[in-house]
Amino acid sequence: MRLAVIADIHSNSEALASVLAQLDREGVEAILNLGDLVGYNASPNECLELLQGRNVWSLAGNHDLALLDPERAQNFNIIAYEALMWCRQQIRPELLEFLQSLPLLRKLPGSFLACHGTPANPDTYIAYHFQGKRVLKELYQHSDLRVCFFGHTHRRALWYRDIRGKVALRLISPATMQLSPEEHYLINPGSVGQPRDGNPEAAYAIFDDEAASIEFKSVPYDVSGAQRRILAAGLPPYLAERLALGT
Repeated sequence: MRLAVIADIHSNSEALASVLAQLDREGVEAILNLGDLVGYNASPNECLELLQGRNVWSLAGNHDLALLDPERAQNFNIIAYEALMWCRQQIRPELLEFLQSLPLLRKLPGSFLACHGTPANPDTYIAYHFQGKRVLKELYQHSDLRVCFFGHTHRRALWYRDIRGKVALRLISPATMQLSPEEHYLINPGSVGQPRDGNPEAAYAIFDDEAASIEFKSVPYDVSGAQRRILAAGLPPYLAERLALGT
């Protein structure tokens, strides 16, 4: 199966539409969405509508959970909190029900797991070596799991644990990257709606389980259109400014 992996859409319909159009051209068989459909940007309903009717396996992210339970949002920074409360006021009831139905974890066909933050907690990051090492150690203890897809950091990442137990990051290549059957992996495709790696393009990845490969990709989108929506909604201008910077 050629599986598209996306994460952290964050109400950016311009970015999501560009990614989905590219995925249609690439002929993927399914889409794995790692959560955080809402927050930050100004098109929550439009994003959820774009995913309707497609073969998408979606998860709940921490922003999705906080929209459903505003007490969780109390721990967010003020800008994230303000954007999420705006989204909560905008989202339609039937789409709210869709968010309520999303699981925190998905076991995919084969030896693959999907989560938003970590398998244990959607709020926890995998950004540092000790975090990657801890999650890979847990993954290694399950003989039927070899790859865990995650999001939340808004940055691409490919962590591995080799047969000696060494844990490290692989440098992301623009070419297709092969995966070893003897290693365990944590894979982050980057963010569709708010990349934070210095590249403002919408990020995603293509995973091929038969070829045992991952390809990290990005596609340009109408950043200025997304910025105009944010400003027209009265959301903090910083949320519009950061889109052009990829931060």
